[in-house]
Amino acid sequence: MKFVIAAVASTLLAVASADMLQINNPTNGTNWITGVPNFVGWTGNCASMGNDSKAVKVDLVNGPANAVRYVATLGTLDCSGANTRADMTVPNTVVSGEYSIVVRTSPQQSYTNSFKINNPAAPEPAAPAPPSSGQPAPSSPTTAHSAASHAASGAMFVMIGLAATAFQFL
Repeated sequence: MKFVIAAVASTLLAVASADMLQINNPTNGTNWITGVPNFVGWTGNCASMGNDSKAVKVDLVNGPANAVRYVATLGTLDCSGANTRADMTVPNTVVSGEYSIVVRTSPQQSYTNSFKINNPAAPEPAAPAPPSSGQPAPSSPTTAHSAASHAASGAMFVMIGLAATAFQFL
């Protein structure tokens, strides 16, 4: 009985992580330029998606992790086998700023960390001016969470929960 439960837990853990690619480019600190080819790199594959794995949609998104907004579709990639890289060109209509990429694998999507896109024709809006009262602006510590880190940590908790549940029965 213990062996069966361990086998089921192991299978569930494998299924939960089977189609989540680990995106290794772009990363935080990467700077892409609009209108020229840039590459998306990953480890893993999504072969279990069948024929759908040969044309997985890649979208550009921005915004905070709890309110990610679609910006543009960059193209598709083939993650069905040994491929670990695909070239994508950010359209010239995208303004300079911080973005993330979501690879629409199924059942779980894969996100990048945030990275910078530079559009020489559409620079990033200027930051607001500091208050003019002569007093320094109050500072508060903030933690920036990208869509990728939010999604990855959620997936990790699901996998840990499955493993912990299975081992309770051993």
